[in-house]
Amino acid sequence: MKCRIKRGELIRLEQDKFYFDLCKVCGSLKIGFKWIDTDGFESAIDYIVHNYIRDKIRYSEGVSELKIDGYRFASTPSWHTDIDIIIAGKYGEASFKVPLRLTIFFRPTKCPRCVMYDSREYEALIQIRGVNLDKIKKVIEDEFFKEPRLGRDYIEAIETHNGLDIYFYSQGAARKLARKLSHRLGLIVKENYEVAGTRSGKPRTRLHISLKKK
Repeated sequence: MKCRIKRGELIRLEQDKFYFDLCKVCGSLKIGFKWIDTDGFESAIDYIVHNYIRDKIRYSEGVSELKIDGYRFASTPSWHTDIDIIIAGKYGEASFKVPLRLTIFFRPTKCPRCVMYDSREYEALIQIRGVNLDKIKKVIEDEFFKEPRLGRDYIEAIETHNGLDIYFYSQGAARKLARKLSHRLGLIVKENYEVAGTRSGKPRTRLHISLKKK
């Protein structure tokens, strides 16, 4: 069995080099058409190993109970990283565990969220009026702590002469925070949209949410 494993007859990787886009600003990883939040090289590699590589393992008839049983870095995590993934399984009644070497290449880029931030573009705006600013800030900080995703989609907050304007990358995050603020502070919520150019030939809308005292 050892010889067959060594020759790649029992188990092998579909390929030994993998390429991914990684945001050089926030560390987000692109898998297919989806961006996943990570904390950098090690976090991105961990996600890839446990959520992507498993489907790239090829094995012959007779192999069963196949799983990834960990991995180790063969080079320092960076834009070009060698790792050994440990594959465990059974061939007939015999158990085996073998390392397979692969290389992960990250292409430095910017995710859509960071592109929007650099261009100062935004998808949603919450306008809060007639409420004590210190009280608003405390509630917002509390909600960001309880749900970090809200903080990731947040751009900035600008104080006005009578309130606070909060800018977001995503309409969903803005709407969720507005609901929480309305519930906790007893505010009335009103929504409207404005056309903000086009995207792929279609009108692009921007969400405006107004929060005021009842």
